[in-house]
Amino acid sequence: MTLSLCCSGLTIAQTKKATTTTSKQLPAKRLTIIDDIPYRSGPSKSWKLDLAMPENFGGNLHPALVIIHGGGWQAGSKQDRAYRSLLLDYAAKGYTAVSVEYRFLKEAPFPACIEDVKCAVRWLKAHASQYQVDTSRIGVYGHSAGAHLALMLALVPASAGMEGDGGWNEYTSTVTAVAGGSTPTLLPSRFGADSLKYSPVTYINAAAPPILLMHGTADNVVKVETADAFVEKIKKAGAKDITYERIQTGNHGVVYESYLDRTMSAMSKFFDRTLQEK
Repeated sequence: MTLSLCCSGLTIAQTKKATTTTSKQLPAKRLTIIDDIPYRSGPSKSWKLDLAMPENFGGNLHPALVIIHGGGWQAGSKQDRAYRSLLLDYAAKGYTAVSVEYRFLKEAPFPACIEDVKCAVRWLKAHASQYQVDTSRIGVYGHSAGAHLALMLALVPASAGMEGDGGWNEYTSTVTAVAGGSTPTLLPSRFGADSLKYSPVTYINAAAPPILLMHGTADNVVKVETADAFVEKIKKAGAKDITYERIQTGNHGVVYESYLDRTMSAMSKFFDRTLQEK
């Protein structure tokens, strides 16, 4: 389904129908929204994404933002309020924004969810001309489990064998910049032998793209010490562009709760610098 709406600002409520809102922060822009686009063929109902972009982009190519929801790899939705708002916010800023669904662990074990987000990126590149995407400027944002998947996109090479069978193989799943909130950089020990195999920390390398991590010191789901160790290790490996927002007293929902102004400002500046200013 394709919708058009008028939106602006950074506090747009989630809806499934076209809505109109106004803001003093930004001039109003009409958006084209397409929900539930299949990004690959097959039986899973999870292989869909939502897309939003300015209705009139002009003739130029623009950056894209891929949004990956959290939920412990077993819950959540691309249309949860926080992710839907980000989709519309970044479209209003001039991005082609996509919010991705992926298979949960109860449907398919690792690395299925990693394969899915990689396939979604390849789909976006395959349809770059249709949606006016500059494929050299694709950013990714995720929170919690979604941030884990975002970092896997940033760090895991095709040689690791996690590209999956979704198609669009003439394109790579590489991305330009990644931001993550409350990011599991090392999977919990309950995943056994898979803990290291499917952990971002295993794939640290000097050629990593720009990364922004936002983590609260009071996070009782993903301990801040794991983020501290990841940042120290990736900087030591020679990665050139690592930004770390270590937020005192912030909890697991730090990106969305009382520190929203700080985290959203950090994201905006990060993506402006790494994607918009090229």
